[in-house]
Amino acid sequence: MKRFHVHLHVADLGQSVAFYSKLFGAQPARVEADYAKWMLDDPRVNFAISTRGSAPGVDHLGFQVDDASELADLKARAQSADMALLDEGATTCCYARSEKHWVTDPQGVAWEHFHTLGNIPVFNEAAAQRQATAADRAGYRRRRFVLPHGHTRSACSRARPGRMLRPRRIHPHPLPTAVAAEPGARPVTDTRPPLNVLFLCTHNSARSILAEALLNAMGHGRFKAYSAGSSPRDNQQPHPLGLQALAQAGISTAGLRSKSWDEFAAPGAPHMDLIITVCDNAAGEVCPFWPGHPATAHWGYADPSAGDGSDADKAEAFRKTLHAIKQRLELLVNLPADKLAATVLQATARNLPAQ
Repeated sequence: MKRFHVHLHVADLGQSVAFYSKLFGAQPARVEADYAKWMLDDPRVNFAISTRGSAPGVDHLGFQVDDASELADLKARAQSADMALLDEGATTCCYARSEKHWVTDPQGVAWEHFHTLGNIPVFNEAAAQRQATAADRAGYRRRRFVLPHGHTRSACSRARPGRMLRPRRIHPHPLPTAVAAEPGARPVTDTRPPLNVLFLCTHNSARSILAEALLNAMGHGRFKAYSAGSSPRDNQQPHPLGLQALAQAGISTAGLRSKSWDEFAAPGAPHMDLIITVCDNAAGEVCPFWPGHPATAHWGYADPSAGDGSDADKAEAFRKTLHAIKQRLELLVNLPADKLAATVLQATARNLPAQ
């Protein structure tokens, strides 16, 4: 049997517990320092509140189910709806161990479908483990590390042998309450620095340009996107059909330009938290040394400008590529905060499924 789920972010937990206890005529089933939950039977609702968000309001909606077969049924429905889906599998969150997946609706509202397997004493085990090793990380930040001699690397995934590594900034970002690329979308206030994401392809004229423009439109200031190419041609410019696809989708093209990835390896360049290659050629090339040792991932997309088709065919290819990238980025910007922490960001980005 299914139970509707609502999760709110609140400013004052005690005040909200008192309010909802009177509103529901029931005390919460669980109360922690930053979290409370009611398991209501009339109607059947799992109603949770927490103080972990950047702004009060609805964080996400969802369904809780009683067994794995019901969860599989919800997953099949979500997949048939042709929306972006993230399957987390077995995970921990909200003082519970669960099997879950997330789906994002056309407005960018996140839905959580989950089967609770048991309770845990912490909000999530990954965060507790990070807190337990905080002293070790502080010591790490005070030391200078050099990779062992002979350390090997695959393209864009590790620093060069013998180069000094500087630790990444750790600044988790909360789950947005809305994601929209349309002009005039209301941003969600967040005072923390944005997560810097660099998209790479060979010429920096099509796929990486689309991804940069999309993420900057969808990220509400929590993400800052850049793009570059491993070997842009002389006087390379963004592909006009790519700019056309963005404009038709209501995405700003202001400031977009083709450039070499060397710009982001130079002194004074912004440090990246995540680098994503969007074409197979760039993924296979030897990358510059990236300050800060950012997380890396490869999201491969076919080149929409390739082939001998008509301009109309290529315009449709750009539109489809834009849609595919947007679906994956919807997953990224809707992830819970712990999935965007530097310690797990690489695994998170690599596991986001293509549609």
